[in-house]
Amino acid sequence: MAMHRRSRDRDDNSAIRKRAKLDPHAAIDINDIDLLRRFVTEYGKIIPARITNVTAAQQRKIKAGIRRARNMGLLA
Repeated sequence: MAMHRRSRDRDDNSAIRKRAKLDPHAAIDINDIDLLRRFVTEYGKIIPARITNVTAAQQRKIKAGIRRARNMGLLA
């Protein structure tokens, strides 16, 4: 039997890309909650770098900042 994937609108990823757009040379402040919120879905999952087009170093800083904010209770 063929498995059917959930149908997703292609606009979902483009909306995330527009929301989470970041300059490749921009510095990441891991204490900036508004910036970190742009890289988290409404379900609390971290958006991957292949969708947000951030560098690997930026993605590591974003990941660390989101995890720290979750532990402090600033992000759900």
